[in-house]
Amino acid sequence: MMIYQNVENLLYYAQNNLLLDDLDTAYARNLILDELKLTAYEQYEVNADELDALTTPDAVLDPIVNYAVENGVITESEREYFGDKIMNIVMLKPSQVADTFADLHSRNPVKAFDWLYDYSVKSNYVKTTKLAMNKHWEAKGTKGKIEVTVNVCRPEKNNAETAKALKSKGTKYPECDICADNIGYTGGGKNNKTLRYVPMELGGEEWFWQFSPYSYFNQHGIAINGEHVPMKIDGETIEKLFDFIDFMPGYFIGCNAALPIVGGSILSHDHFQGGAKVMPMHKASALYKVKSAEYPYVDACVVDWYNNVLRLSCTNRAKLAELTNKINEAWKSYSDESVGVLAKTTEQHNAITPILRKNDGVYTMDIILRNNRCDETYPDGIFHAHPEYMNIKSEAIGLIEAMGLFVLPGRLDRQLAEIEKYISKEEKYDASKLSDDMICHKAMIERLLAEVKNAKVSALEASLNIRDEVNRICEEILRNTAVFKADEQGAAAFEKFLSSIGFAKKA
Repeated sequence: MMIYQNVENLLYYAQNNLLLDDLDTAYARNLILDELKLTAYEQYEVNADELDALTTPDAVLDPIVNYAVENGVITESEREYFGDKIMNIVMLKPSQVADTFADLHSRNPVKAFDWLYDYSVKSNYVKTTKLAMNKHWEAKGTKGKIEVTVNVCRPEKNNAETAKALKSKGTKYPECDICADNIGYTGGGKNNKTLRYVPMELGGEEWFWQFSPYSYFNQHGIAINGEHVPMKIDGETIEKLFDFIDFMPGYFIGCNAALPIVGGSILSHDHFQGGAKVMPMHKASALYKVKSAEYPYVDACVVDWYNNVLRLSCTNRAKLAELTNKINEAWKSYSDESVGVLAKTTEQHNAITPILRKNDGVYTMDIILRNNRCDETYPDGIFHAHPEYMNIKSEAIGLIEAMGLFVLPGRLDRQLAEIEKYISKEEKYDASKLSDDMICHKAMIERLLAEVKNAKVSALEASLNIRDEVNRICEEILRNTAVFKADEQGAAAFEKFLSSIGFAKKA
C-alpha cells in the first residue's frame, strides 16, 4: 500500500530534519499506524535524494493526511489538526528542544535562534507554505519604504475585542493564547501540537521565547512572561528588554504600549515582540539631533518618521536604561492641551512603545510616543486610524505597524480583487449593489473611479492604482498616530516636550 511508503518517507524526513533518533523510529512508526487505524505494515525504501531536498514537510505530510481523509479516519475539517498530531509524534519533546537550544546558545546565540526557527519551519509549526499565500509589497513613501502585507493566515481583531480581553478574569485554561500552558494544547479551536518554546530569564523572572506561526517578518517571535500578568512599561520592563537583547543581540525587541488602541492585541499577558528583520523605521535617518546636559554621552535624535520617535544610542546599558525610564515616566504625566495631548482623564492615555537593538556593542533605543484618548469626533482613538481609513486597517496600531510594516486583514485579498474589477471596468460599479462587507470601501472605490474617469484601464493598472491607494492610506494612518503632528504647531509642541525632559536641539 502506498500509505506505507508515505509513512516511511515521513520517518526518513524526521530523522534528517527533526532529530528523530534511530532508536525511536519504530516507536514513532507504530504510533502513526495507530492514528491511521492500520495494523499491518510493509517497509519500503525511500528516495533519499528527493527527500533530502525538502525544506518543508508538506510533501511527506500531505499524502498521509489525504489518506486519513479518504479512508474516513478524519473529516475534511480535521486536516490541520491531524497533520500536526502526526508531526508531533516524530518531533523532539519540548525539553529536548530546550536542551538543544541551550547547548547551541552557549556557543553562539544567533545560531541557536536560527536553529529554533528552522526547526519550527521543518516541523510545520511555522507553516511557510500557507504564509506564502500572503501578499507582500514595498511602497516608497515620503519617509522611505513602508511595507504592506495582506495576511490571510490571521484573524482580524478589533479594538473592542482587545479591550475586552484585557478585562478578562482569566478563568479558562489556558488563561490566554500565549500562556505557557498552550504548548501541546488543542482545545477551544487551538492547535498547538507542534509548538515548541525555549526558556530564558529576563529581569530575574522566568520568560520563554517562541516563534509566531503568523510570522509577519523574518524570524518573527514573541518573548512571553512565564506568569499570566498584564502588560506594563516601567523600569523593570525596560531592564528586561536589555536582558533580552544581551541574550540575543542579532534581533530587535520591542514592547507594545500597555494600553488599548495603541497597544498590541493581547494586553492581559506581559510579552515583547521581535525578530531578525530591519524594520522600515530602523532605516529612517535623523530629522534633527538633540543633546542632554545630564546624559552627554548619549547620541540622541528625533527620527524623520511619520509618528514621534526619539532615538537614543549609547554603549552604557545602565545609563541608557535609566534615561529611557526617565522619559517613560515623564511622558506618562505630560499634557499639552494646545495639541490635544492629555496624559490622563479618568484613565491613563499616554504611553511609550520602546524598541531596542544592539550593534557592535552599541545599544539603540527607539521610543515612540503614544496616546489612546478618544472623543466624539474620533470615538475609536484620536491618535488611531481615522474613520475614513478603517476600511483598510481598524485594529490597534501596534509596534510592528508603527515601525512601518502594515499587517492588513486577509479579507482585503478578496475585497481588493473585487475593487480591481470595478476600476478596470470588468464589472459595472453600482453602489446600491455593494455587499455588506464591501460597503466600507465605497468612498475609496468612487475616489479611484473618479481618478481614472473614462480612461481604459488594464487589470494590471487597476491593481497598481489600488496598491498606491492602500500605500497612501497606510502612510496617513501612521500620520494619524503622531501625537505631535508634522506642522509648525506640532513641531513646536514636540520640542517643548523634549525641553521638559532636558533635551535641546543641537546647533
